[in-house]
Amino acid sequence: MLKLRHLVLVLGDQLDGESAAFDGFDPARDAVLQMEVREEATYIPQHKRRLAYFFSAMRHFRDEQRARGRRV
Repeated sequence: MLKLRHLVLVLGDQLDGESAAFDGFDPARDAVLQMEVREEATYIPQHKRRLAYFFSAMRHFRDEQRARGRRV
């Protein structure tokens, strides 16, 4: 088990891999945390297409970060 130095929380409206939150990010010691939270989809009425787009964008961002060698 590797010791974690920094855990970068990325919310669904913060999908920017060049964000200042990643300054000094070390893939060997840091990780990214994203969560698909049910309440995000249910706290107010939202169109199903909007929700699908929102969660899809999060998953694409996750894949991009993994391709950059970041643990997500």
